[in-house]
Amino acid sequence: MNLPYGTGHSQVLVLAAGGPGELYRDSVYPNGCFGSLGLALEAGIELVNLTESQFGIGTRREGFPWNLSGTYVQAMPHVYSIDAEGREHHFLADYYRSTQELASNLFRKGYQWPFHATRMLDFGSSLVDLAIYRESAAGRRVLMDYNRNPMPVPGDLPFSLDRLDDDVRQYLGTAGAGQAQPIDRLRHMNPLAIELYRRYKVDIAVEPLEFAVNNQHMNGGIQVDRWGRSSLAGCYAVGEAAGTHGVTRPGGAALNAGQVFGTRAAEHISACRMAKSAPLGDMTDLAEAGVVELLAVLRPDSPLTVKAIRTQVQARMSDCAGMICDAESVALALREAGRLNAEISQKGIASGHSAEMARALQWRQMALASEAVLGALDFFIRHGGGSRGARAICDSQGECIPGTRSGPLQEYRFRKEREAHRSEQVVVKLEDNQLKISTRANHTFDENVRSFFERDWPAWLTGKVYDT
Repeated sequence: MNLPYGTGHSQVLVLAAGGPGELYRDSVYPNGCFGSLGLALEAGIELVNLTESQFGIGTRREGFPWNLSGTYVQAMPHVYSIDAEGREHHFLADYYRSTQELASNLFRKGYQWPFHATRMLDFGSSLVDLAIYRESAAGRRVLMDYNRNPMPVPGDLPFSLDRLDDDVRQYLGTAGAGQAQPIDRLRHMNPLAIELYRRYKVDIAVEPLEFAVNNQHMNGGIQVDRWGRSSLAGCYAVGEAAGTHGVTRPGGAALNAGQVFGTRAAEHISACRMAKSAPLGDMTDLAEAGVVELLAVLRPDSPLTVKAIRTQVQARMSDCAGMICDAESVALALREAGRLNAEISQKGIASGHSAEMARALQWRQMALASEAVLGALDFFIRHGGGSRGARAICDSQGECIPGTRSGPLQEYRFRKEREAHRSEQVVVKLEDNQLKISTRANHTFDENVRSFFERDWPAWLTGKVYDT
């Protein structure tokens, strides 16, 4: 795809379209979040860290998508599932050894919100995520009830605020959250959390709240330097579009990244004076060529519909590239993603009205982004990549096994993270319609080299700092 800049027509383009929320069926992103990773790939821009995402509990996007972090879980509501016959299952009691251990780790989901593979071990808080994941995979709906305290583990004492781990008791004591029921503890700590759902016609003070483990952040993205410059001259990326977030970033870092890199990109663009000159030449020919290229994708007689592509991409990503992965499933998903993109290239996408035409183009790019994520993940796993951050790489030869009250979960044995992989990035680029995947050493940062005013201020005054 030809982008109209860097060719004498326009000198600067900033990609600030957020993350690819539509990649996953199980997603806490609002509907319609497509991001710009597919667009960047088509333009030949390098992407990094696509193996890194973030998953955590939240309400489904079919209703009001929202992360259930912080006080939503620190209030310790009763978590249970319902099967097709309407029977309740107190499933967390199958995982934890005591009521105290169960309730304390449910609380910890509040500030250890994202899934992390290592926290499945030693009866940690991500065992909650795994339990919810398994209930959902079994076709059961998972809910939390703020009018009931956690149910006891069979054979153990009932829930009590006096029987919690020390860190949990101290936190609740400092917060003054000693109320008898979860809804009262939540109302004391964060009353606006209740009102937020009421705005969307869900009263968690009255009815249970359905939720699941969802995709919440893309931690990778477009490769940028310290000024937000991508590998394509004149193109910048900021916010969640940029791959600057790391493996275990806090969720709010996306906002800071947008603010900081937005400012830095603007400063660099201004210093380079690229945005001060008007576009040169007549853009008619370039625009017409772009329209022809886009319309070539839209074919009324194509068997591929937007709905079919969306269903296929989202199911493949949620089922094979979520928080639980394995080499065979990822490799198969990558082959299927490649076939889908080849079919789109050959047959185009069926579209009708103008709004559907725009969606067809967005889903072509999402299909491409999906193949890139799966390609990076497959490359990482094949080269010995282990479990870090948001994903557990399951392997029958893995060193780590989550334990439960009933015994180890051998089917979720997973690899440890490899220390060597902390010093490199996985880079993805589209060349001649083929994904090229490689690694690059991380930039080094010397903690001992500090900014010194009298030495460094002239570089800021003269603009030398911008490396123009």
